[in-house]
Amino acid sequence: MPRIISNSIISSSDNREEAQGLHSYYCLCSEFILVIDMEIGQLAKRSTDNAAIIENATRMYKLHAIPGEVKIVKRGDKFEKQYRLYCPRCSLLIAYETTPHLKSGPYTYIVQGSLNEIQGVPHDDWEQELPGYEGQEEPEQEGENRGDEDEDMEEDGKSEMRIRMKGNQEAAAQARALLAASISSAS
Repeated sequence: MPRIISNSIISSSDNREEAQGLHSYYCLCSEFILVIDMEIGQLAKRSTDNAAIIENATRMYKLHAIPGEVKIVKRGDKFEKQYRLYCPRCSLLIAYETTPHLKSGPYTYIVQGSLNEIQGVPHDDWEQELPGYEGQEEPEQEGENRGDEDEDMEEDGKSEMRIRMKGNQEAAAQARALLAASISSAS
């Protein structure tokens, strides 16, 4: 009778070393978005909007997002052109670049709070304030007509960030409520 020799390899994601391997990230809607060789929390952050900075030349990653609109945002006394990338399922803003083609520029920026390692659960920083907007109220829009194009662009950028922050907070609250409901119904 022939002799059977077998080698088995058992793998589990529970026993992985955090310093090595690939890290997967998901949108709030549970869509797979990013796999990268480093945790997002360990990446450098932009001081303007707390976006995680992925250095395209040094990081290995795959971003599953669809290109969307191009926005011009005022950053201090300069302007930045953003080529935005959205979730293919729910159209949430995930990332942006400053060049038209993915990975063609030096950096890809991951929007704060847009991704999480646990599928379907919002990350804690969804509810964090964005830099420079702590405790600010929505500005009065009626009767305001400055006529100054630079100031209007700056206000557009600030109001867009406020809208994004408010939408992220509402989505996080809804996801937490759904998670709590599913946990209570399971027990």
